[in-house]
Amino acid sequence: MAEGLSPISFAELVAAVSAGTQESAENVTLGRLLEGQKLQVETPFVYPGRQGKVMLELAMVSQDRVRISDGGLLLRCLAEQGMDVQGDMILSRTVFHAAKQFPGAGVYRGQLCLDCQPDSLAAGLWSFLQMLVELIGLRHCKYKDALVQFEKRRDADAHGPGWRPS
Repeated sequence: MAEGLSPISFAELVAAVSAGTQESAENVTLGRLLEGQKLQVETPFVYPGRQGKVMLELAMVSQDRVRISDGGLLLRCLAEQGMDVQGDMILSRTVFHAAKQFPGAGVYRGQLCLDCQPDSLAAGLWSFLQMLVELIGLRHCKYKDALVQFEKRRDADAHGPGWRPS
């Protein structure tokens, strides 16, 4: 766990966002967030490769904005799959533009993040998880592209030297 983060369970987070922003005994988790604590949530989802569980970090970034972040694990996961965002400008733009499809989302200091208001934390949480799933799916695009290139090369080789597919 990163320094300064307080762990909570995914069930606690779901209960907190379901309860809304009312200050109540049942909504202690959201109260902790509003008090300025930084929370870390282990989700039931798993990154492909060795990155392990998808972790969420939540923190107030201003009086009326909550930031949901992945702690940088998505970009590390993609790099582990041979898709280094820092070295591949096309992939970098793809990730940036995919994140921008979600209101309040972006890449900040190597972390995928989404900013939302505390009273829309539930919608922000699900949007953020949807964005993560879509970006994790990019690795399948790379494999598909590699297979298409392999098929084209195999077809070209089967037809003899100098032949190229149209």
